[in-house]
Amino acid sequence: AELIQPAVQGTLNVLRSCSKVTSVRRVVVTASIASVTFNKKTKGPDVVIDETWFSDPVFCEESQ
Repeated sequence: AELIQPAVQGTLNVLRSCSKVTSVRRVVVTASIASVTFNKKTKGPDVVIDETWFSDPVFCEESQ
């Protein structure tokens, strides 16, 4: 909670500020690579990592 609340509030502040400026047409939200690669899938140089790779919550719990 001590990490999530400030992150959410900060994101909301940015989005509210952007909504007040007519020149802002798009907001891109990015995240850590850890959010999509902490799972049991095999990784390699020919592997394309996309939205199907989001971290497995069960695997994350088991790995704590």
